[in-house]
Amino acid sequence: RHMIHNYFASQHGLLIRGLEPHGMQLNMTGVHDADILVEKMPELADVLSKVRHSVRGFSFTDVVLTTATLEKLILDESTELLSAAYMLNGHEIYQSISRMELQEVLISYLIIFESGSKANLTNAAGHQLMKQRSKKTNSQSWSTLVEFEEDALNTVNFLQHDTINPFVPVVYSFQVASQIVRSMARTYGQWQNSECRQMAAELRSLDLMGAGRVSLDKLYSQPMSATYVFHESTEYLQQIGALDDGSDAKPQVRIANYLMGPSNCIASSTYFSVCCLSECE
Repeated sequence: RHMIHNYFASQHGLLIRGLEPHGMQLNMTGVHDADILVEKMPELADVLSKVRHSVRGFSFTDVVLTTATLEKLILDESTELLSAAYMLNGHEIYQSISRMELQEVLISYLIIFESGSKANLTNAAGHQLMKQRSKKTNSQSWSTLVEFEEDALNTVNFLQHDTINPFVPVVYSFQVASQIVRSMARTYGQWQNSECRQMAAELRSLDLMGAGRVSLDKLYSQPMSATYVFHESTEYLQQIGALDDGSDAKPQVRIANYLMGPSNCIASSTYFSVCCLSECE
């Protein structure tokens, strides 16, 4: 359980529901309690539950195969969101679409991916209106979103350039689009982690002793005009293991533990959240 959690946290920035660190849970759980396994592959979850309580326990091969299965289920979620992105842009998944049309689909995919469980997958008109508004603002977040999907698309084009006929317009099937979004899902955590690095740098600037901790008073005293304003309760900080209040000194916040907290997750689906990459694993 711990190995699988660490893998997804450090490589993809994923916090899988049911595999959260024990400090974030009321009850101790095993890998068989991962929500995505329970709902998508209940038979496997049942087998893993029995193995956990057996004398043999989990072998390294068991861990590798379970990790690969979880990763596949998470990537399959991306394909489901891609189907919704097609519909929101007025396309059917059996149609081939142009590069410009695919770019619009990929942007929609990223938007609903980041919206997580809050995403409206049926209101095409509202989705298009929101996209148009975002384009007009031309914010940094919108620019980086477009840059990310363009990089993913250009990578696929480069890898397939030997099979592309330069004399006919290039079109893309749903299968190719699915390959692109699965690649995007694999690298999304690494890509979005720049925001986490900026927050980490801000917190370390408050750590004058270089101890990896910031006093609770200093954390809460940041002005509203600051780039980052920290407002999490002491109860929350205790729950995630970020609050060090066991000594006679003033309470302090562990920077690494704070960064890994769920309040810093930027996308949350039914089965997992995308959070800061773990620097401790």
